[in-house]
Amino acid sequence: MVTICTSRMAISRWGHAIACGCGVATLMLLQGCAAGVQSLPTKEATVVVAGVPPGFFIPQAFFVRRKNDVVREGALAQSVKAESSISGSTAALVPEVVLYASPTTMAYFSSGGLDAKVNTRVWEVFLRKYRIPFRVVVSVEQLEKAQPGVLLLPSSVAMSDRERLAVMGFRDRGGSVLASWLSGVRDERAAWRGFGFMEDVLNTNVVGDTQAAEDDNFMIVHGDNPLLHSLPAGLRVWLERVEGYYPLRLEGRHAAANIMDWSRTFVSGKTTQAIVFDERRQSSGLLSRSVVLGYPERLWLSADPKLMEAIAHNALLWLLRQPGAYLSAWPHPYSSALVMAVDAVEVMVDADVNFSKMLEDAGGHATYYLLGDAAAKSAPVTKKIQAKGHEIAYLGDRFEGFRDQPASVQIKRLDSMRKVISDAGISVEPNAGFRTPMESYDKTTEKLVKDRRFGHFVAFMDATDARLPFVAPGGGEADPGASSLVVLPRTQTGPEEWMEEGDPDEGLQSFLKALDLADKMSGFSFVSIPNQSLMTSEQLAVLFKYLKGRTKHMWLGTASQVAQWWRERAALSARLEAALGGPVLVVNHGGSKPLTRPATVWVNLPESNGTLRLVDSKGGQKLPKTVAIDAWRAAVVLEGLAPGEHRWNVYFDRAAHSVAH
Repeated sequence: MVTICTSRMAISRWGHAIACGCGVATLMLLQGCAAGVQSLPTKEATVVVAGVPPGFFIPQAFFVRRKNDVVREGALAQSVKAESSISGSTAALVPEVVLYASPTTMAYFSSGGLDAKVNTRVWEVFLRKYRIPFRVVVSVEQLEKAQPGVLLLPSSVAMSDRERLAVMGFRDRGGSVLASWLSGVRDERAAWRGFGFMEDVLNTNVVGDTQAAEDDNFMIVHGDNPLLHSLPAGLRVWLERVEGYYPLRLEGRHAAANIMDWSRTFVSGKTTQAIVFDERRQSSGLLSRSVVLGYPERLWLSADPKLMEAIAHNALLWLLRQPGAYLSAWPHPYSSALVMAVDAVEVMVDADVNFSKMLEDAGGHATYYLLGDAAAKSAPVTKKIQAKGHEIAYLGDRFEGFRDQPASVQIKRLDSMRKVISDAGISVEPNAGFRTPMESYDKTTEKLVKDRRFGHFVAFMDATDARLPFVAPGGGEADPGASSLVVLPRTQTGPEEWMEEGDPDEGLQSFLKALDLADKMSGFSFVSIPNQSLMTSEQLAVLFKYLKGRTKHMWLGTASQVAQWWRERAALSARLEAALGGPVLVVNHGGSKPLTRPATVWVNLPESNGTLRLVDSKGGQKLPKTVAIDAWRAAVVLEGLAPGEHRWNVYFDRAAHSVAH
């Protein structure tokens, strides 16, 4: 038994790597080990790729035609579809990867002056590096005899009918499939066959690619995901734009990444899924998993190798049904978080009280960023709102940016801001948060907010490549009792900005859909609304109805509450550790005080719909509560966790229907 660890890292503009926890999978069937995620060996991975003839992979202008122009797969279109629920038996898994070097694909690439070996070579290097058992299969006869493990189809653009049926047979025997980019879209005669094979056999609809969207060059990964959990929520993964090798736009039942622009701009009606996964019961009654990566290996070669390897590693471990443990970004029972921020630029009036009441009824509290100029006149209403549990933070002394102002001027303004609000009789926490007007700040501002001990700082979305808060370097110790500065990236456009152009109600719906995507990614949303909002009562009712319907899994906390959680979380780590008697869950709490909110360790189960049991490994320890999350995961809830190392033996109980025939 070996343990492979993949660090969850993102790079911030504050000049450091943000450690977002550690996703660990204990390989109890595979032999060998590689610690960490490193770069691919350049000698083996470096290749020369020829230009792609126009329409070589996908017919030119194919995606602008009508949907019913797609050529279906004939007999294959009649195959068994994915079941709506995950149930059935699990085959005896063969712990190896079958890497299929399709001779049909090799011949098709060669006909266009291209080398398909680059696709298999990338995977061979990766699999060797992590010592994951694999074998290369080069004929359909070998594929037909392959035992059920994981079948890897690297950009298998062209496949014969016999190859397609062999892949179907592999799944029917209980094997799982990882396919990259285009699979089976052409036959052995190079004729276009459409996407029926990908739909029927790989549980994926292909609805387009990024050729017409020059800015959609980033995969935005989902955090705390059954498939991807070693990377933080909303992380940008850059993909090179290479003619002919455009990433696909997919539709699947479960997404692990979306293809978007740098700003993660949501466009209503635009399909953006880039990695999808699923599990279904085959006609044999056996369960089979599938993962489709919407990009070709050609783009892997120029992307950040650590990120691309983390994606591939996580995907293979899920397909191999290996257990893994990872610390959730959010406290139990939440899987995402939203801070409703009110920029109190104008004088606070009774309408603001009504707004705060609607948010309270929805199950949350807002953070009001108060401007010094308006503090005195706003004091009566501010105190009413504050008494209801809403938070008061700082928005500057006046509505003017801080960027490019001398340090002496910025210091004077920050001190004046605090004094004016205090003189107005408004009580503010000593480490209250700060946001600059118009997000106008510079490195001097960043240094001053740390030096002057603000509790959190609202930054622009370029502060980090992820969609999560982080503890700023040099802002204090990562400890629940410390006054560390936490940076909250503003990654969500507010509803009023969405409603400025076109029909306001349609704009509001687009905002809610964008928020829904952030929620699915397990990300952090910082939503700004001006006080004395121009939204109608009907529009506000729609907004708060949406929020109220998600409070079971979306945390509607204040900015300071979120910041405090991230201070506590920074002191935590979790992993599955191999031991002779079975896996052990190890949780380290490096802080000095018990957790004030329950942390959650999510555990990938080796069997769908199985259960997780913990047993005290030391004696006398209180066992944490375990909760089912979905068919693939359980959660270990760490409530009031004391500082120190905690260890529990882990047992996985199979569901009755998971026992093989």
